[in-house]
Amino acid sequence: MRKWYTTGLMLFILQGLLWSQEDVNISRGSFKTGIDTGFKEAWESVKTGDRNFKGGKGTYDLARDHYLYALQYNSDHAALNYKLGICYLYTDNKYEAINYLLKAYIADPEVSGDIHLMLGTAYQLVLEFDKAIEHFKLHSQVLDPKEKEAYTPVLTKRMAECQMGRELSKSPQRVIIRNLGESINSKYDDYNPIFAFGDTSLLFTSRRPFEKAKRNKLDNKFNEDIYMSSQKEGLFKEAVRLPNPFNSDNNDAVVGVTTDGSSFILYQGHIEGGDIQITTYQHEKRKWSRPKPVTGKLTSKDGETSASFSSDGKEIFYVSSNKDLSLGGKDILYSKMDPKGKWGKPVNLGSIINTPYDEEGVFITPDGSYLYFASRGHNTMGGFDIFRSERMDGGAWSAPVNLGYPINTPDDEVFYITDKFGKTGYYSCIREGGFGAMDISKVVYLGSEKELVFRTSDQLLAGPGIGKTGFFIQAVPMVLDDRLLLTGHVLDTIGGVEPIVAKMAFFDPATGNREALVISDTQGEFTVRLPEPKAYAVEINATGYLYFLDIIDFTSANGDEKLVRNFFLKKVEVGTKVVLDNIYFETGKAILRPESHNALDQVFRFLENNPAMKLEISGHTDNTGSLRINQRLSKDRAKAVVDYLVNLGISQEMLISQGYADTQPVAPNNTVEGREKNRRVEFKVLSK
Repeated sequence: MRKWYTTGLMLFILQGLLWSQEDVNISRGSFKTGIDTGFKEAWESVKTGDRNFKGGKGTYDLARDHYLYALQYNSDHAALNYKLGICYLYTDNKYEAINYLLKAYIADPEVSGDIHLMLGTAYQLVLEFDKAIEHFKLHSQVLDPKEKEAYTPVLTKRMAECQMGRELSKSPQRVIIRNLGESINSKYDDYNPIFAFGDTSLLFTSRRPFEKAKRNKLDNKFNEDIYMSSQKEGLFKEAVRLPNPFNSDNNDAVVGVTTDGSSFILYQGHIEGGDIQITTYQHEKRKWSRPKPVTGKLTSKDGETSASFSSDGKEIFYVSSNKDLSLGGKDILYSKMDPKGKWGKPVNLGSIINTPYDEEGVFITPDGSYLYFASRGHNTMGGFDIFRSERMDGGAWSAPVNLGYPINTPDDEVFYITDKFGKTGYYSCIREGGFGAMDISKVVYLGSEKELVFRTSDQLLAGPGIGKTGFFIQAVPMVLDDRLLLTGHVLDTIGGVEPIVAKMAFFDPATGNREALVISDTQGEFTVRLPEPKAYAVEINATGYLYFLDIIDFTSANGDEKLVRNFFLKKVEVGTKVVLDNIYFETGKAILRPESHNALDQVFRFLENNPAMKLEISGHTDNTGSLRINQRLSKDRAKAVVDYLVNLGISQEMLISQGYADTQPVAPNNTVEGREKNRRVEFKVLSK
């Protein structure tokens, strides 16, 4: 008999915790405070919120909004704060989750039997590993003997993840992680990027709604569908949902594409617990064939998910739950095509690669040298982390290496792929400041720090590029290949017509080596020759303008075309404000986290090169919580930034700190997105 739901490529995320969510009841009697005004509307919101909460994670966002409305009537209700904390924990803001869960615990330490587990999970997700371990231990103490015997190994693993996360986050990798933007991502889960047609198109899986979208009863999210976006000059067009045979009423995903783009490997969730199928373009009929199994040898009744073919199409690496071959959970299996074009019997890649936990999202690089995959095992920080293994002489695989923080976090990172050069990665992750769920992001490696650091006495080193690491190296004679010609203008952002004379340097992000240097003329025009089609880091400096740093990707370009790209700089004026996007603090404190240092170091270089300038560093909050607490916290955080800069050598007279709490919002506080924008640190130019 066919099940009333279909298995999805991403439904493995559901198994993150072995504990079922406790159904904490909000009773009418306990919710009513004795004040009649507003009670009726608030209670209706509680009931609507409860219905959405019981539906599953797919409607936690709807439950959250109704609970927030009800909270205005009774802000101290323990069960209501607990449920709000759970909604935030599994949607978009782990810091808010901590605030509401703590408030619930303070109001009633026994609000739920899993309150310490949930707090531990939330603290782990925001890198507060010591607090996470403390709450995991407290949760262990409230388990009965039977539960403790069953779940101690799981809690032990969670604490080991925290210890690994502590170590990995101490030495962050030098990378730029950039969200691909709203043309690709949505507020729903978007994942599993696959490039096709010479890297001119990006295919991916999304759980966004469309006219006839159905929700999956396993998690109440919309079923998976395949979307495609075309790419030109590094810019993605608005993604569109593909028609049949790619999409059906069930869960569908593209998990692989042959090198020539003539065949797509699909995941279809309604077949045998999830199965890998293949569709081939039929030129004579000008349409794609009906999906069929790649081969019966590779499938099982237990289900298969992601797959990756070698560049010659003769090797396949895929993920399977095949109980006859699995070492535990989902494993990566391998099969090779024989000289007659037949696939051999699949084999497990062994305990070097596979663990007793799930592996997912396998990808073999175009040269066949490296295998990337996600795993809940090995030395993960929590959830799925991305690992890399190298193929050695004789075909054996090296021990997998964690790609490190911030590529990996305690949340889930899956479906990592590389470009044809291996210098840029694309994968699916959840990040604060994203679109609200799992997004597809780009990873550019910046190389070793010693190759990237350079000081100058007359350049602005802060601005729209905050959150990216600025770098210079001394000029050296070099011979440029003239295969790639880039031209354009450097212009003022105010109207975009005022030309700017600026120095432009182009670097290889992987090595830090400068590939080209050019100065725009009095009309703002520049022409530069770049050695080869690839990604470049471009930094621009101009007197009186904020520092600019960005990544431009020309991997799909060729020497026969003239590339055009304009750049826009922001002028420094008294009153200019710049939000420091990548400034992070410990939860509820004014203690800077290490990943804030890159952004603050850019502010340091900006001030070092402009010794006459005076800045106001200001802290801002949303309107959650009391004004008194927010005022103190915002001021203390601004002072922490000032202290950091002074310790680097900036004169105290150049800086003042202010805390404004929620008095200077930049967005409405009645939405999650608005509150996130309002929680910020920024600087304002007071004099120059």
